Amino acid sequence: MKFEKILECENLVIGSGPGGSITAFHLAEAGRDVLLVEEGTNSDRQPTESYSLEEMNLKYRNGGLTPAFGKTKISYVEGKCLGGASEINAGLYHRPPTSILKDWQSNYKVSDLEEDQLIHYYETIERDLTISKVPDGVGPSSMKIKQGADKLNWESKEIPRYWKYSKNNDGSWKGTRQSMSRTFIPKAVNAGTRLLENTKIKHLHLKNGDGLMASGVSILENGVEIKRDIYFKNVFVCAGAIQTPALLRRSGIKHNIGNSLRMHPMVRMPTLFNDRVFEADRGVPVHQVQEFKPHMTLGCSVSSPAFLALWMSEQTEKIHEKLMNWPNYAIYYAAIISDSKGTIRNLPVINEPLVRFNLSRNDMNFMGEGLYRLGKLLFTVGAEELLSPVQGHPLIKKPKDLEIFKKGLPHGITNVTTIHLFSSCPMGENLRFCATDSFGKIHGYNNIYINDASMLPSPPGVNPQGTIMALALRNVTNFMQRKFS
Repeated sequence: MKFEKILECENLVIGSGPGGSITAFHLAEAGRDVLLVEEGTNSDRQPTESYSLEEMNLKYRNGGLTPAFGKTKISYVEGKCLGGASEINAGLYHRPPTSILKDWQSNYKVSDLEEDQLIHYYETIERDLTISKVPDGVGPSSMKIKQGADKLNWESKEIPRYWKYSKNNDGSWKGTRQSMSRTFIPKAVNAGTRLLENTKIKHLHLKNGDGLMASGVSILENGVEIKRDIYFKNVFVCAGAIQTPALLRRSGIKHNIGNSLRMHPMVRMPTLFNDRVFEADRGVPVHQVQEFKPHMTLGCSVSSPAFLALWMSEQTEKIHEKLMNWPNYAIYYAAIISDSKGTIRNLPVINEPLVRFNLSRNDMNFMGEGLYRLGKLLFTVGAEELLSPVQGHPLIKKPKDLEIFKKGLPHGITNVTTIHLFSSCPMGENLRFCATDSFGKIHGYNNIYINDASMLPSPPGVNPQGTIMALALRNVTNFMQRKFS
């Protein structure tokens, strides 16, 4: 390992996902000195097909499936590239439910969280990211959700997302995801932010209640490792709900850090229809059932051949046979708010943190109820067969086959995943639970801030990125007002 000369900055931002990118841009726009550090690389330098195995290997940590251990293993997804999770997810945008905000105010004592105090931040994010609906109609797998919900008299709606649309010469529409690498990161760099990619920060070094220096390793294109020491005046840790607490705990910052991981557990059902439902070039289907929110969401995820093979692999031995008909398949899901909490700890030698999360019996029962409702909806719109997430479970061919899900799902042999992780370092003034104050400054430290998914006090019950981005903007605005006004 070679040694690189010491770097210095006023504001160090660790992680370039939505929280970190927004933090870096608004600090730089205000004329502050900013260094933005990202463990991954700019994936635009190695173009890959969307939702392919190549993309998963390039943009996702551990190829897209990292396990959280418990009575039932949960596979979770983390981005590891410039722009973080915004580069790999659906881009669906929600404002947080009012009931959730009131809970955060009441139980976690988060201040300045009224709707009228947040509206400016919502509107700013929605303008900057071109939050919009599909202009030329949604595709067939998404419409199955709407049609089924209509037949069952359930509320559903199209969820807007951060995609920008333009017309092609033939009159068709082209959609482009407005991820961080296309929006806030270029704007941050243009405003003066220095960007350091392929660099993993391993420790924060402390002195008298202040963060003093960050140490880590950069990997050059030729594979050579360079030791990095970065001195800062303020540091914003924005590495996500797993990596943020892992870094802080390695650095000796542990009070209410990594003890309260929450998530939206998800079970998926690949579904065969007698007509083509694949939505080429449209991204993730955008309709969701609203009837049971915020505690349960029914929807459809990306259904490329690579993802179909992934979710079919433990359900059937006839993968190749079924994939011959892949355009007629779509992957539907039921996601819930779990009542459980997980922990994040660092193990010696191993580079990845250990995540433990024990789904409760109530969680398993609730996901079973979600599958029953989802299957009922799919059969109303012509589903021919459903693949259960329970290993060894026979194909579901008719509505009465769904009855078994009413008894709940079995621990140990149910394939559970999540793409929504948060709450591992909750914000608020309730010192029993909270790692940071109401604006992300870690309790007991003068210049160390968290500004990412880990600060959400509890599950929002919707895709969390809209909430994360609005709160990140709120928090960095408060920081500048307190520090520099």
